[in-house]
Formats: sequence, C-alpha cells, structure tokens
Amino acid sequence: MRTGARAIVVGLALVLTACGGSSSTGTSSSNSYQGKTIQLGAILSLTGAGGVYGPSSQKGMQLAVDKINNSGGVNGAKISLDVKDDASDKIQSAQVAQTLIQQGQLLALLGPTLSNSAVAVHPLAESFKIPILAVSTTGIHIVPDCNYPKTDPCTYVFRDSLGEETAIPTNIKVYAAKAHPTTGVLMVANDDKFSSDGGKIVTNTVSQYGIQLLDTVAFPKATADFSVPVTKALSKHPQVIFITSLGGIPAKIMIEARKQGFTGQFLGGNGFNTAVVSNQAGDSGKGAESGSAWYLNNTFPSNADFVHNYRAKYSGDPDQFAAQGYAAILILADAAKRANLTFSDTPGDRTKLRDAMESVNIQTPLGPFQFTKNHDVKQTVWVIAMDGHGGFTLVQSVSPS
Repeated sequence: MRTGARAIVVGLALVLTACGGSSSTGTSSSNSYQGKTIQLGAILSLTGAGGVYGPSSQKGMQLAVDKINNSGGVNGAKISLDVKDDASDKIQSAQVAQTLIQQGQLLALLGPTLSNSAVAVHPLAESFKIPILAVSTTGIHIVPDCNYPKTDPCTYVFRDSLGEETAIPTNIKVYAAKAHPTTGVLMVANDDKFSSDGGKIVTNTVSQYGIQLLDTVAFPKATADFSVPVTKALSKHPQVIFITSLGGIPAKIMIEARKQGFTGQFLGGNGFNTAVVSNQAGDSGKGAESGSAWYLNNTFPSNADFVHNYRAKYSGDPDQFAAQGYAAILILADAAKRANLTFSDTPGDRTKLRDAMESVNIQTPLGPFQFTKNHDVKQTVWVIAMDGHGGFTLVQSVSPS
C-alpha cells in the first residue's frame, strides 16, 4: 500500500506540472494557496434519460478530486465539488446552474450532461463570465458559439468531450472501409438536440462512403414501444441502421430490430458509449459500433493509473463518461495551479482561470490534452463495438488529423 500511495502522488505531480511550451502561464512553487478552497459546481443528469451517463461522470470527477486533495491539493488548496442533478431536463438544468452560480464563490462549472440542456446552461455561464467545461455534450455548436448563432464566440465555454462531428464520420468511415455497405436507414428522436444533431451529421456523411440513406424514421424521445418505427425502418431492407439517440433508446431499437429479424449493422454515436447501454442491449447489441473519446485498454500512460484507481474505489470498470469527468477535474486543477488566483476577487479569478485553461497541456486518460483555439478537443477516436455482455471491444483507433 505504501508503494502504491507513493506512485499516486508521483503520478499526480507529473499530471499537474505538465504544461506546454512558452505559451503556458506558469507560476512558481511559492504561489501557495494553502488553506484555501477551490469551489467547483457540476450540473449532471443523475436521473432521467441522461441517467445512464451522468453518474459515471460524477464518479470520475470525484475520483480525481479525492486524488488531488489526498496528494496535497492544488498549490495547497483543496477542491470542493458540488454536484447537482438536473433530472435530464433543460429548464431544471438552467435553474440548477443559476443556483450554483449565485453561491458567489464558485470558480467554474462542469456540465451539463446533455446537449439539449447545454442550450440553456452555456449561454448563462457566458453571461456570468464563469468558465464552464462540457464533460459529455457532443452536439453541434457546443463550442465556440454556445448553441446559438452569434457574431462573437463564447469565450468561457470549453469542451473535453469528443464532438459527434468527429466521432460519427470517423465511425462511418471505418465501417465503410471494411464492410462496404450501400444502404442504410436513420432512426432519430425528433425532439432532442443530441439526437437531431447526430442525425444531421449522418445525413451529411453517408454519401461520401457510397451509402444511400433509404429513409429517416423520426419518433418522440418518450417513445416506449419501438415496434412500429422499427417495422417502418426494416421495410426498406437496410444493411445499416444508424441510431443517434441517447438513454435507453438505442438498446430498445436494437432489441426490437433483432426480434423482427434484422441481421445487419448498428452504427451510432456517443449515446452508445457506456456499459449501461451495452448491458441494456445485451446480445442484440453485439457488434454495434460507435466512435468514442476513450477506450478501457488504451495505452496512454495516465490511463492505467485511472482505471486501477477507479476499480479500487468503485469495484467496476469506468467508461468514457467517467474518463471525461476525471480529465475535466485534472484540466481545471492544472489551470488553477497556474492562474495565480487571489481567492478574494471571484470575477477576476474566473477570468484568470479561463485564460489559464486555454494553455492547458497535460496527460489524461484520454491521452495528451490541449484545447483548440475554439476550446474544443483534438484527440484520438476509438472506434469500439459492443461485446454483447455489457462491455466493448476495440475495432480501430484513429489518430487526430
């Protein structure tokens, strides 16, 4: 145990001191925050449709908070994380964000879980000039324009989650190269931003790889019985069914499609990328492929430490959402370490943190991490397939271009 504890401390020191090049706003070791608290707030979907993702994000975040605090904190300061459930509801998500911000001393926000909720929350954070780091929102226009058209980009919004505009086309490209499908049907929830954004990406991508989209079958996200929409989709005899929805919807579609005799391929997005959905789909989901920001057995040095500590704390494997939540805390800790915070001028400290986030350059379970000029990610895409038993196998890794 003593050897393991020393390894954790050394590993954390490497993570928090890794900053890149002359652009980093480094501070000296004399910049002590001893006795101070770095207050963070997280808006997550712990219940509702996003409840298959939010709890994993929370576990990953808490693991990182505990690791940092137990290893001396950030320049001596402890991190305090206040997690609130938005029940996967956009209005409630905005209300939760407002409550957290009005606490007064909050340095940064994380979340929300769903892209549909980010439409309400991210502009709010921008208006209050408080940094917000999206840990799972992968829809279109998360960064840099806060989900709504405007002339100037949102400067306080960041994302460490791999966007669907990268994940979905990469997934389609990899599958098309090996299987050469020619027909597909898109199944999409018509009242959810994440799903509709993914649908647009599929529609705009498939023709590049010789796939004809035979039909788009739209349905409300509250649909309970998928027999009718699946029957409509299968009547077109597609080789591929594209599913861009979240929560329990992908598994329900897969189970119903197999029940009706479909033997083709399921391709999806980030809505697939958790053991909860893979478990729900079971054998019906075996082979279903998606592009992921993370893979359990990736060989990035910091990933092995993360997986080991996660298993020790939670007695189970992490998923992409846990990895992104964990990485988000490391990102904020690195930025805070270098930001020369005052702890007396909250608005000023938020801006200092924002500025320091732009030059983050650290190792995370997701791999080497930096933000692009638009506060987005540029990272490896892991194309993974459900294994039929609640897990995933690696199909192919694709390095960032």
